[in-house]
Amino acid sequence: MKRLIWSLLVATLVSTPAMSADVPSLVGTWTGQRDRIAKVEGRRGGLATLVITEQQGNTFVGHLKRSNPTGDEDEPLWGAFTPDGQLMMGSDEEGFYIFRLIDENTLDYCYSESGPSARSVCARLARQR
Repeated sequence: MKRLIWSLLVATLVSTPAMSADVPSLVGTWTGQRDRIAKVEGRRGGLATLVITEQQGNTFVGHLKRSNPTGDEDEPLWGAFTPDGQLMMGSDEEGFYIFRLIDENTLDYCYSESGPSARSVCARLARQR
């Protein structure tokens, strides 16, 4: 019985650092085509470029660039994710993002704003190397 307890204890201690070392890195430039539907402006597609400039642990900072009829927009965003990287959220000054890391070079995101000009957008982005 003592051997079993010691074996379990050692296995737990050995595997814990490996789990914490698996924090996914999001830093880089990610691009892809987006599809959007908006209450006022209707449907639209176009290129989206997400640039993650900084990551500390499970938090990150970046900005999203996209084209609109009024010109190109580049908005800052802030995000965080769970230790295993399975649940990711972000926000800018107007709405909220949900992210899903498909693999180390593929990131899905959806974005939503509410209010008089409500809109929702989704895209699959590929990391640029």
